[in-house]
Amino acid sequence: MTKNITAPAENENNDLIASGLIKLANWSKKHKQSLLTALAILVVAAIVGYAYTAHQKNLTEKSWAAYYNAQIALATQGQEAGFADLDGISADFPNTPAAQYAQLMKGDILFAGENFAQAADVYAPLTSSSNKTVRTVATLSQAAALQATQDYKASADLMQKFIQNNPNSFALPQAYLTLALSQELSGDKTAAINTYKHILEAYTKTYFGTFAKEKLNQLQK
Repeated sequence: MTKNITAPAENENNDLIASGLIKLANWSKKHKQSLLTALAILVVAAIVGYAYTAHQKNLTEKSWAAYYNAQIALATQGQEAGFADLDGISADFPNTPAAQYAQLMKGDILFAGENFAQAADVYAPLTSSSNKTVRTVATLSQAAALQATQDYKASADLMQKFIQNNPNSFALPQAYLTLALSQELSGDKTAAINTYKHILEAYTKTYFGTFAKEKLNQLQK
C-alpha cells in the first residue's frame, strides 16, 4: 500500500502562506482606522476627479455654445450685440479656448473695419496664450494692426521676437513678410532689402517668394 505523503517543500510553502495571511490580518486589525482613512481618501479623490472631469466637459460644451450664439448675434443683431456676447464668453468662461477664439474674432472684425488700434489692443493679451495656435495668430495679427497704425517699430520688434522664439513655426513666412514691410515703411531700406532677400531664398516658390522678388526689383532700382 502506498501512503499519501506531502512533500516537505509543499508544507513549507503552505506554512509561509498561512503565516503571511495571519500577519496581514493582524496588521490590518492593528491599523484598521488608518486603512479606512486611506480608503476614504481614495474614494473622495475618485469622486473629485470624476466631478472635475464632468465639470470641465460641461464647461467646454457651454463655452462653445456661447461662442456659436455670439456668431448668431453678430449676424442678426449687429456688431454691438455681437461684441457684448463675445466679451461675455471671456467673463463667463475665462481662459477657455472658446473665450480666446471669441476675442480673436472680435479683433479680426475690428481690423476688417479698419479700427486698427482697437484691434491691436484686443490681440495683445492673446499673444501670451498657452494655446500655440491662438498665440501665433494673435501675434501676427497684432503686428499687422500695429503696422496699420503706422507704429512700424513696434510691429517690427514684435515680429523679430516671434521669429527668434519660434524658429520652426508654420507662420514664419508671414512673420518675415510683416517684418520686411514694417522695415520698408519705416524707411529702413537696407534692413527691408535683407529681409526680402531672405524670404526670396527661403520661400522661393511660394507667394511670399514672388512678393519678395517684386519688392526687391522695386527697392534695388
